Amino acid sequence: MEAKALNIEDMDIVKQLMELMEQQNMKEQSQDFVEVLRYVAGMQLQIGAMVGELQGVREQLANMQESEPNPAKSSLVEKLIQLEGKVTQLSERLSQIKDRLVETAAQAVNAFKEKGVQAMNQVIQNGISAVKKPLENFREKLSEVLIDSEKTANQIDSIGDELKQIGNSVANVGRLISGKGTKDVSDEKQGVALTRVINMPIKRRITGLRKKLVRIDQIFDKLDKVSAKFEPNKSQDKSERVSVKEKLSQMKTKSAQQNKQPEKQKAKSQEESL
Repeated sequence: MEAKALNIEDMDIVKQLMELMEQQNMKEQSQDFVEVLRYVAGMQLQIGAMVGELQGVREQLANMQESEPNPAKSSLVEKLIQLEGKVTQLSERLSQIKDRLVETAAQAVNAFKEKGVQAMNQVIQNGISAVKKPLENFREKLSEVLIDSEKTANQIDSIGDELKQIGNSVANVGRLISGKGTKDVSDEKQGVALTRVINMPIKRRITGLRKKLVRIDQIFDKLDKVSAKFEPNKSQDKSERVSVKEKLSQMKTKSAQQNKQPEKQKAKSQEESL
């Protein structure tokens, strides 16, 4: 799946670079470089799929909002639009990183042909340095999207009680969303079944996002390994990198504090009015 994100022309130039690096006894580094590239390309496909799924969820909720107006649903639709925007930006960031890596491969091959192995090594080193910061920024935004996705999933679950009052027409919508037209959901209350079906793609992506955050740290390690090949005496910049678990904890704490601010201000206003 990941390789499909690269067209044949791009793969040809990457294969040329692999061959050149292997000739210089750098087989492991060449494999690490290509794995990073394939990871980025594959991630871009998956993020693109997430955009489509969010659009589907939003459209179904918007249709329900038209037939059964509800402030909670209306607010949720707006938040889904915002989440779509963030995920789209993630895809754009990955596209830029992927293009930079492919460009690095092409420049490295040309450098080898024109000036030799040292020039090729320098191009690769520069290319790796150029994508580290964008990849770090991507990791930050990915963490934000994970937190937003979790909040959205919780909100969809929270409107289940209200959806219990909706009739058979909405139950039909739920079966339509599931993609199994005549599936019998009579064993569950209609509202619960509907929210479960709507939430399935979001919850599935939440699981995937958590795995991606763990995987991205492994990709950083591979980039460090390739860099070390060309600058063995340079210390690797791992100490400044915050772990996924710690980063998420920091972001959730910050988010919770921001949510409490309006409540504190409201309470203060009430006290002043007294």
